[in-house]
Order: sequence, then C-alpha cells, then structure tokens
Amino acid sequence: MKFSGIRLKILFSLLLTAGVSFFFCRRGVPGLFFSLGFALILGGILANGIVIPIRRITHIARLFAGGVFNRRILSPADDETGELAGTLNEMAHNIERRVNAGETGSRKLSAVLSSMVEGVLVLGHNADIVSLNPTAEQLFGISRKDAEGKIFLEAIRNNDIAEVINDVYKGAGLVSREISFMYPRRGTFEVNASPIYDNEIVSGCLVVVHDITEIRRLETVRSDFVANVSHELKTPLTSIRGFVETLLEGAIDDKKNNREFLRIIQAHAERLTVLVEDLLSLSHLESKGIELDKQPLALKPLIDGIITGFSAQSKKRNIDVRNGLSGDVVIHADRNKIEHVFTNVIDNAIKFNREKGSVLISSRENDTMIEISVEDFGIGIPEKDKPRIFERFYRVDKARSRAEGGTGLGLSIVKHIVELHGGTVALESAEGVGSRFTIKLPI
Repeated sequence: MKFSGIRLKILFSLLLTAGVSFFFCRRGVPGLFFSLGFALILGGILANGIVIPIRRITHIARLFAGGVFNRRILSPADDETGELAGTLNEMAHNIERRVNAGETGSRKLSAVLSSMVEGVLVLGHNADIVSLNPTAEQLFGISRKDAEGKIFLEAIRNNDIAEVINDVYKGAGLVSREISFMYPRRGTFEVNASPIYDNEIVSGCLVVVHDITEIRRLETVRSDFVANVSHELKTPLTSIRGFVETLLEGAIDDKKNNREFLRIIQAHAERLTVLVEDLLSLSHLESKGIELDKQPLALKPLIDGIITGFSAQSKKRNIDVRNGLSGDVVIHADRNKIEHVFTNVIDNAIKFNREKGSVLISSRENDTMIEISVEDFGIGIPEKDKPRIFERFYRVDKARSRAEGGTGLGLSIVKHIVELHGGTVALESAEGVGSRFTIKLPI
C-alpha cells in the first residue's frame, strides 16, 4: 500500500496521540484529560493543514467556473492537495488556451463574413435565423438584432427563398436557384442553400445570396451589342450587294444611272469604314491598360480648329458656331482623344440643330476642375431618351441619324474618353428647346 502525504500525516498523528495517551493514562484522571486535550490540539492543527488549502482551491475553482482562467492556485504542499491544485491549474491553462483559440477563430470568421459581398444566413433546426452577416442585413433591409431567433419567413418575407430552404430541410441537399427581388433591393440574385448535418440528420441550413444583377445586365448589353453590330453592318452591306448585282446585270452600261449607283455604293462603304473605326476606338477605350499621352493642352485653339473643320457644314445650314473659351484655359490631357470628344459633341450640335440656329461653347472653372459646355438650340432630346443617350448604338432619331452618317457610337466614345481622363459628361436637354453637354475635366 502506498502512503501519500495526507495519509502519512494522519497516521503519524494517530501514533503520536496513542503514545501520549498511553503515557499519561498511567498517571490517572489528570493524565487522561491532558492526553485528550493534546489529541484535540493535534487534530485541529492537522485539520487546518488540510482544510485551508482545500478552501483556497475551492475559491480559485469557483473563479474557473465563472470563466476566469488567468488565476492559478499556489500550493507548496507535496500531497493530494498539491496534486489537485496542479491538476486544476493545468486544466485552467488548457481551457484558457482553447477559449482563446476559439475566440480568435470566431473573430476571423466574423471578419470573413463581414467582408463578404455575398449575403450569408445561418438557420437552425426549425429554420430560425441563428446568424447573418452585414451584407444580408443590407440586402434584406433588416437588422441582425431583429432577425436572430425568428423563423425565416417571420423576419424576411421572401417566399422564393423560403421554398429553397424548405427543399434543403426535406433532404434535397445543395439547392441553387436564380431569384429576382423587387424589395428592398431590385435585382437578380443567385441563392445557394446547403444543409448542416448533425449525426447525418439535417439540423440547419447555410444560405448564401450572391448579387448577379450586374452580370445579367452585362450579358444583356453584350447580346444587344452583337445584335446592333450585326444590324448596322447588314444594312449597308445589303445595299452594296444589291447595287453591285444591279450593275453586273447590265446597269453598268446605263450611263444615266451607273455613276449614281457607284456613288451610293461609295457612301455605304464610307459608312462601313466609319462604323468599323468607331468600333475599334470603343474596343480600344474599353480595354484594360490603355495609356494616355497627357500633355498641357490649350483648349481654345483646339476647339477653333474643330469649328473650322465644320465650317462648310455649318454654313450650309446657316448655323452660327461661337467659341466662348478664353485663351488661358489649359488642361493636362491626351490631345488626340480630347479632340475626338469635342469633334463628336460639336458635330452632333450642328447636325441636330435647326436651320439658322447657333452653337455656343463656354467654360467655367474652379481650383481643380474645368467645365466646358457645348450648347445648341435645336430639336432637343425627349425625356425618355436621356438616360440612354450614352449607350452604344442608341439613337434618338434613328432615321435622321443614319441619314447624317452617324453610327450611334459617338457619345459612348465621348463618355469613355472623358472618364479615362478622370472627368464626367452630363446632359441637359428639353425637347424643342435644345441641348447642353457639359464636360468636366481635371485641370
């Protein structure tokens, strides 16, 4: 049998008490009382030696139970109490380490969920919301405080997502569906819901909502772009083919009309050339890594040169084009691209003006930006067309635009160039009154 510290203390005390009692009991009643008192004193000392460390251990253990793990039990005794104290200290250390690791992991997970652009919801056994990230709060227009603990449909009234969640709880596994929202945010979203298992039983659901509105919009724009390009190319090619066939069938010998047919073919070929050049320009502007050759650029002489280039066109329609810019207006820009911008805008101002109309070019500036306005007093733009005026191939008056040789890409190119320079372009217009294009560029 192995004797530990406390057992040895008790055995030694019993032997000592027995020896003293035997010695004094031989001296009669006084010796008996003396030996009894000795036994009580020795028992008290022994009890204190055991109870005080246990009280200390109990006090620290209560702190451990309350979640305070940074305290330690000091016990110099090399007995059961010392062994208990060491065990509790080791337990507290291990728990503290695991709690800190759990808190670190929780903070990392919280940081990841907070930075996600997708909305994330965690649902419990009864489809009650256990947690959701800030993106989900914004997406569904609800606060975390109001949502947590509620059944999904109580907090978020979206039957389409509720059906996806129900499918998961019925054992469908991972469910993915594209859903359109109307409220609180209008758009198209991809909803992915996956089950959370506990002993192979579905005990919850993880829902991830990804906003694909912009992706679908770009797909529509791309599809429309292909359709528009096909249409724009098909029209002149059909005309060219038709007139060439007519000439080949004998019209080439028709001295009265053959030159007119050739002029029409030439006009359509030139239109195709302009269209292809605009498409290449737009593709180049939209490509990544485009570099601008920025240099100090005086705007007044640049615009004077553009106006001179349109002099024949403006005189033909009696349109007065006035450059109101002062000679000291200088910007830091790519000359060729900025010239393209004002060529397009001034060309439109002349084309869509009224007979004997006017075009006024003016500017105003502050410490960082300059605003150049190109204002005409022509036919104006209807209210419904304003939001789409900078879209590719969008035309307000399709028949007149084609007749004037326009491709429908000019203003889209203007917008791209201005934005590449860190500026903006805006439109003010009233139908039948005129239009003003305002281009803001950094000085």
